[in-house]
Amino acid sequence: MIDLASSMIKEGRGSELMPNEADPSAPITAYRYHSLCAYMGDDDMFSSDLSDDQLKQRLGHMTTIPCQVIFSMADEYVPEYVDKKSLVARLCRALGDAEKVEIEYGNHSLSNRVEEAVRAMVDFVKRDGPKGWDDPWN
Repeated sequence: MIDLASSMIKEGRGSELMPNEADPSAPITAYRYHSLCAYMGDDDMFSSDLSDDQLKQRLGHMTTIPCQVIFSMADEYVPEYVDKKSLVARLCRALGDAEKVEIEYGNHSLSNRVEEAVRAMVDFVKRDGPKGWDDPWN
């Protein structure tokens, strides 16, 4: 499917939809499919097959910003063979020692753990968010 997406893009058809087999759950354009699925595609930001240097190259621009990595430990889009704990630790390092939040049993969208995810985000913003005149918590 990546080869097909590449061909479609080269032919100027990147905005056309991929065959249903590319993603049976939702329509996806050739460009978006390639961006997400091709090695080092435009949106290949968090893949387990990226080296630490590649992760730093893609995410390192955020090292000066307080960051939190919320990782769904039961993400249906992360293959079973991926060591999720190792991957989230690598992502945090690439982001300059970002805060790590592992949501056990959380699906990709965290729709089954909304309260837990929102609580983690609010706590993070209260702790590491704006300080001074633009602090919405004071």
